[in-house]
Amino acid sequence: MAVQPQLDVAGGPRKGGVIRFFLSLVASLLVSTAGFSQEHMPEQARLAAAQKAFDAADWEEAARISEGPADQPPELDLLRGLALSRLEKWDQARAAFEAGARKSPGDSRFPVELAGVAYKQKNFHLAKKDLQTALWLNPRGAYPHEFLATIYFLEGNLEAAVKYWNFEDKPRLRSVAFVPSLQLSKSFEKRVLAFNAPQVLTAGAMLTTESRLDNLGIFSGRRIELTAAESGDYDLTVHLKERDFGGPSKAEGIVSLLSGLPYGTVYPGIYKSLFTTIQVCA
Repeated sequence: MAVQPQLDVAGGPRKGGVIRFFLSLVASLLVSTAGFSQEHMPEQARLAAAQKAFDAADWEEAARISEGPADQPPELDLLRGLALSRLEKWDQARAAFEAGARKSPGDSRFPVELAGVAYKQKNFHLAKKDLQTALWLNPRGAYPHEFLATIYFLEGNLEAAVKYWNFEDKPRLRSVAFVPSLQLSKSFEKRVLAFNAPQVLTAGAMLTTESRLDNLGIFSGRRIELTAAESGDYDLTVHLKERDFGGPSKAEGIVSLLSGLPYGTVYPGIYKSLFTTIQVCA
């Protein structure tokens, strides 16, 4: 007697084979679909998780989650760079920002963040270069202007600092004073100063004032001090050291020199800064 093949629960062997083939085909389709989703969804989920960790100030976790393949979205590179910056891992942060910048060369956020890394590494030249790139990409960017002003201020280039501050309508003066007080009428003081409170100090007004003070010929030294006030405005103090003229000739010399305004070319002095105080030294 011939041995008949054992039937499976689904029926005969032919029917069972068809079902197994069908199930295999469905499984293949599911795997293919899952693979397609993994190419798109995990990156978004990773970005959300990294952002959540970053918002919670868990920099290590944010950096870990946002680390991925070279072709990951630039947003993940940005988050990784930001997290590494919080951890003060400057070289790794720079690498992350540079990776994002290569993928998204028109995004001004990357050169701004690169400038921040360069600043922390005391490379002001590179920081300024990155900020200029950011302004080329986004000329109206307020933060790069403010950042550049700060760097120029720290470098002692007050004229350049004021130029970039002026973009944001800064530095606005809260008060202006002479130390020691000038023995001049208010009308004469106004002719000496090319600025006053509550005006915004401009580079041109500052240099014009310096020129006028120099050409008075009665001061052996001067120093302009600009100090940030709590209100966000600035107090400007002109420190003057008078020559020893004596007698009425001093006043006569002042009147004579003031009548010759405006003056010619003025060369900037040597600038020096201390924290929130700007000092211009002749």
